[in-house]
Amino acid sequence: MGCQKPALVRDGWVEGLIVAPTAGSGDDVLAGKELQAYLKKISGGEVPIFSSAAKAKAMVRIAVAGKPSAEGWTGAAPPPDGFAIETRGHTLWIVGGDERGALYGVYDLLENDLGVRWFMPGALGEDVVEATTVLLPDVRREGHPSFDAVSGFIWAGGPGAPVWEKRIRAKVGSTTAFFGHNWSNIIPPTAANKAANPEWFALSGGVRTNQLCSAHPDVVRITAQKAREFFDRNPAAVVFSISPNDGYGFCEDARCRAVDALYGVNDGTLSDRLVHYANEVLADLGRTHPTKQVGILAYVTHTNPPRAAKPHANYATLITRMPWEFCHAHALGDAACDINRRFMDYVTGWGRLTRNLGVYDYYGHFYIFAPWPLVHSIRSDMRVLREAGVTRFMSETQQNWANQGLNFYIGAKLAWNPAADVDALLADYFTRCYGRAADPMRRYWTLWEDAMVATTARGHGGYQWLPMFTLDLTAQADRLLGEAEGAAAGDRDVVVRRVAFARAGFRFTEAFVRMRTHGDRAEWNAAVAAGEEALARIRETTGTEPQAFFNALAIPQTQAMVDQYRAGRRADP
Repeated sequence: MGCQKPALVRDGWVEGLIVAPTAGSGDDVLAGKELQAYLKKISGGEVPIFSSAAKAKAMVRIAVAGKPSAEGWTGAAPPPDGFAIETRGHTLWIVGGDERGALYGVYDLLENDLGVRWFMPGALGEDVVEATTVLLPDVRREGHPSFDAVSGFIWAGGPGAPVWEKRIRAKVGSTTAFFGHNWSNIIPPTAANKAANPEWFALSGGVRTNQLCSAHPDVVRITAQKAREFFDRNPAAVVFSISPNDGYGFCEDARCRAVDALYGVNDGTLSDRLVHYANEVLADLGRTHPTKQVGILAYVTHTNPPRAAKPHANYATLITRMPWEFCHAHALGDAACDINRRFMDYVTGWGRLTRNLGVYDYYGHFYIFAPWPLVHSIRSDMRVLREAGVTRFMSETQQNWANQGLNFYIGAKLAWNPAADVDALLADYFTRCYGRAADPMRRYWTLWEDAMVATTARGHGGYQWLPMFTLDLTAQADRLLGEAEGAAAGDRDVVVRRVAFARAGFRFTEAFVRMRTHGDRAEWNAAVAAGEEALARIRETTGTEPQAFFNALAIPQTQAMVDQYRAGRRADP
């Protein structure tokens, strides 16, 4: 007989072991536990974990480059969040560039060599191929993220979401590379502050608003001091946000107008003014923290690159792809879409000015909780952004898994590797996730995608896609779901439950479409009644894992539409 290949588990009997750090709570310790747990789910055998090497027929060694756990490893150190996987004889090495890289190496092994999938958070999204024998894979490869930092795919958390974020490798770099609106934290717009120092706050239309007067020397000084205090408390942090509050009401006083004039700006855009402010803050901050960055969102009135102001080397920006302005119905690289071509002009313009360049997108909607089918554009957007020099990517992904989860899965996969084969990902997703119901479920999701593309003409962004929601479309979707439910009957229980989860999302969508249809016809009572049904169908899903709807927004935002119909007005948008 020939030599048997080394196995971690053979015919249900454990033959191998795992060598991994066991002290503490770091990701390298978690890596060993996760590998052990999934080997048991696959084979039923509990492969033991040791903190140091021992004799075994097969061994997986989990290590972090440069640490004692990597003693004996002779390969190059992977980058942060990256890993190397290599089989040497009876030993499979998984070496991370850092602790999280070691964990990501384990997840890569589980996914690519042992067939585990995490389509959604929790047990509903997990798919494991059972086998009584688990051979030691013969493999040699490296993996690393394409962006320096990725975040937002579990926006506002949700049941099981933080664990899923790591398993899908959608958490990259420092979370402090990202930021949001922050002026209200730098100088809170309290009545006392406004009374004591009214000139610190923006003068707009003769009224002091909650925005700041960014040209006031006290505001610059206080901003720099707050940044200094933040970095003293958080020495590993990358960026301190000095970004304005959400909304409008920006300053029109003489100081701010003088800054605008300095750069030849008279069209109401604020990018030059805010770059000027950031440069003054960085000049002060640089006396004590010369390597730290400050960040301002490229957003609304200041999305475009500055006309003449030159950002300091430590200026960071996140260019915000606002759904109410830009187009998500078409890909960013679609040259025929004027709106997205303008967005990409902003990306390339900012890229010429700062190396700390990020994009802030939205893959889960904060206002519409029906299907928002974006895979047709997501499939190329990550690659286009990376080729344009974007190094940080954040998606404000509200956790609406029942209707928008496919966006999250494909988006997270492409955030790690923009060159991934999306057709192969989708084929695997539908086959593994829906079993016998794969074909009707694929047609169900494709129906929404095709409707969005067909509804929105190129060059028309914002909410121009909303007319896709017709009674005829929902009737077609209902029939496809019924076909999927019939096909899933008799399949694994988890397949039946996944189709039922999609049905829970559709129940809301169907009521939402009736509400919008009646509202467009000024049939106010019928619109209100359908809206109340939509709200009830959100509430029915409370506590699901994954989270069917982000109830904290889905309920009040849908309620706002119902209230508009109750008042005899068409709902915005």
